[in-house]
Amino acid sequence: MNLQLRAWVESDRAALRSLYAASRDMAFPWSAPHPAEDFDAHTEGEWVLVALVDGVPVGFAAIWEPDSFVHHVFVHPAWLRQGIGQALLAACVRHCTDRPTLKCLVANARALQFYQAQGWTVREQASGPDGPYLLLAAP
Repeated sequence: MNLQLRAWVESDRAALRSLYAASRDMAFPWSAPHPAEDFDAHTEGEWVLVALVDGVPVGFAAIWEPDSFVHHVFVHPAWLRQGIGQALLAACVRHCTDRPTLKCLVANARALQFYQAQGWTVREQASGPDGPYLLLAAP
């Protein structure tokens, strides 16, 4: 597998919209379907990193840089468990100027297990419009 990480470019938009919708539908089936156009609003003003395999976008991460907050880490369902999420998350940690944090819904058990396996630890528990979540901090 030829994995490349790079900052997003406008020509990635259509592929990332599709990837975002498919990934969210799988991760949050209780609120599916998710509009592909949500990608635009949900990443506005964020630094977006794209994971490509043989030039095709298969994942992305988005960071709200002022707070070193990792807002999104999504890998297309067909590419899960191949080290792509791990590579994206590690690149996010290196990119942030402060110790990064992220929120993970408690109901998203697969993602929570992934983050904890990468050494991220619970900083606080809270509840929001989508339900209970954990604020995690990078190791």
